[in-house]
Amino acid sequence: MKKPVFRVLLFALLAACPILLHGQEIAIDSQNGTPIEEKLIYNHQNSFNIGIHSQGFGLGFKIGKIKNIYTTSNWETEFFTLNSLKEVRLLSGYASTLARPFVYGKLNTVFGFRFGYGQEKRIYGKPYWGGIELRWIYEGGVSLALQKPYYYYVLVYKGNPDIEYSEVIEERTFDDQSQWLDIVGKAPITKGFNEIRLSPGIHVKGGLSFDIGTSRTRYQAINFGVVAECYPMGVSIIDSQRDRRFFLTFFLSYNWGSRFNK
Repeated sequence: MKKPVFRVLLFALLAACPILLHGQEIAIDSQNGTPIEEKLIYNHQNSFNIGIHSQGFGLGFKIGKIKNIYTTSNWETEFFTLNSLKEVRLLSGYASTLARPFVYGKLNTVFGFRFGYGQEKRIYGKPYWGGIELRWIYEGGVSLALQKPYYYYVLVYKGNPDIEYSEVIEERTFDDQSQWLDIVGKAPITKGFNEIRLSPGIHVKGGLSFDIGTSRTRYQAINFGVVAECYPMGVSIIDSQRDRRFFLTFFLSYNWGSRFNK
């Protein structure tokens, strides 16, 4: 009589084990307060970035594929501006509403786009209590610089042998200095968009990434490094550096985004 009772009790105990263990797991999860999404491993990472560099500023977007805990591959699109280190802003002495600050000798306002592929390689991972993860980043791809002519408001001499001469204000570029008397100010930035010239090139980028995020689902990082670019057709920003082909800039950017599975 005791044997059947013992068998029933043993069967009931074995059947209850998974339930007890599951209840214990839930209790542990509830105790440390860690959401289940923080324990998952994700395979995609998309992010935005905004930053400054030694000759302008930039902003971009990355589509990332997390291959493993050590490597993430990225496709990046970036918009950037490019100024000359020799630019000096001046202000004319004319009492006019057109007397805006200008850069003497500037030929073009330059901005552009970069399209590249790169990777992030983990150097040092975060401790279990949190902290900062250090990664090495590198990228290569194509660049496209857009050169928009830089216009000035200038005082121009209008002379005629039969009548008295006159002085008028016109919009001129630095290369068109015929009958210039003086610069009044900078013309509107919209002037010259229909005269944009394209200059394709290539670039490589390298640097370090400091992942400062506190959540697995949210990506936050501060990146800094260097970008080397070459434009075979040249880029002209200022008169003293026409058709410059090589640029080396240092950047600092803030990156934010999300990690997810799909």
